[in-house]
Amino acid sequence: MSLLDYILTLPQFTDSRLPSLFSDFRRLKESNPDGYQANITAWKTALVSALRRSTRSPDPDSSSTATTTTTTTTDSVLVLHSGATLLAALTSPTHGHPLALSAVFEDQTAQHRFVPLATFLAQQTSIYKDSQWKLVKLGASLARWAVRDTRVGEYYDAVVAWRRREGLAEEEYVVLENVEDAARVLVARVKARAGAGRFAGVYSVEVLKELFSSDPFGKMEEEEEDDEELVGGKIVKRKKTGPVLSDQDWTVLIRHITRDMQQATTSPSGSIIKFKLAASTLTPLTEEEQTVAQLRAMVHHLSTRIASQHQLSLSSRQKSTSLISTRPQTAHTKQLALTQLKTAKMAEATVRKTMEYRMQLEALISSIEAAHDNLEMTRIMRSSLPVLRDLNKRAGGAEKVADLVEQIESEVEETKEVGRIISETTVEDVDEDDIEAEYARLLEEESSQSRRDDKKKEEENEDELADMLSKASLADVPDLEDKKVEPEKMTV
Repeated sequence: MSLLDYILTLPQFTDSRLPSLFSDFRRLKESNPDGYQANITAWKTALVSALRRSTRSPDPDSSSTATTTTTTTTDSVLVLHSGATLLAALTSPTHGHPLALSAVFEDQTAQHRFVPLATFLAQQTSIYKDSQWKLVKLGASLARWAVRDTRVGEYYDAVVAWRRREGLAEEEYVVLENVEDAARVLVARVKARAGAGRFAGVYSVEVLKELFSSDPFGKMEEEEEDDEELVGGKIVKRKKTGPVLSDQDWTVLIRHITRDMQQATTSPSGSIIKFKLAASTLTPLTEEEQTVAQLRAMVHHLSTRIASQHQLSLSSRQKSTSLISTRPQTAHTKQLALTQLKTAKMAEATVRKTMEYRMQLEALISSIEAAHDNLEMTRIMRSSLPVLRDLNKRAGGAEKVADLVEQIESEVEETKEVGRIISETTVEDVDEDDIEAEYARLLEEESSQSRRDDKKKEEENEDELADMLSKASLADVPDLEDKKVEPEKMTV
């Protein structure tokens, strides 16, 4: 899909808005600021989005390309090239080329979202501090103000207008939005991959490129379905492929991670990079870290060679089997089969030899890590020795401590003895007769109280009976005569 075709599919580029978007809408900046800003935003969004979806220029001999990608004027996905080539790629047969595209770059540069590549790479302090940009913009403003009413000012305005009419200036811009997203994804992937070893997060830049160049924005991981493509009358499923970081992209990305994010540091040569993991403090690369990174790079290359040679062995054996099963067998077929078997044997021998090399390197890496751990343990023990010696000195040594313990035990025994003596002197003898007399007195008081309680209860019962009798009446007594019943007659 061409760059223009992709941009025309975006929702901002409707048929009704295309005339305005492709026109010289710079005049709207004063008369219609909202419309001017809407056109600027539409073009900025389109360029950034197209850059994120771009891929390396397709192979001319390739029969097809992925339908989900956009071919831009460069191989980069973080750096946008402004110039005649971009303007030609955006030229519409109906509306011509966009006349105000230079205003988009001017606006985004002023907002520090598009940064000239040379400025981005040369700046030493963080790009977010914007110190150099303020000086540049202030200098330009002062220069324009100084010549505003002179012939020089008129000449300056004429030159700027002429350059705008001619088209876009040839310049490479770092698209900061894409760089920020790619940097976040890369740091997250490195942290997720890092183990718990002393040298985790240390990579050769070449290995880092091989591991994390594909899908720099993490979009392909979210899409599970593969693309379907019609090839030779058949539907073929192809794995979705996202953009790939170029060497220029890696230069920009590493610069951003180390300088602006301060999440990594590189060796003086720039060939080794160390990432800040978890809550660890970012420190300069040590000699052993650089050595381990180089050894790991060699292990990675050997692993790649093992995989390729193993695949070659399998393929050669399959071809030899197919040739052997061919009937009738001819001398030519036999020779081809033998050649494939020889290739398979050589590949298998290469695999075994390469695996031995890799095991030796891995053992060497383990030895370096163990030696480093031993060094750290020795350093800690050495630093703790003066502390321990000082503590023992302040404690007085073993003999003084033993004397102190003995004195403490002696004083504890003395304390126990004093307590025993005090308890013996304070306890008086108790007379047994007094105890018996006290018991008899308490028993008599208990008996007297019981008799008083019984007498009180008896008086209360008598009062209650007298009260009931006083309330009674003879009228309530039934007549006994009425209750007489004749005896039943006995029946014979």
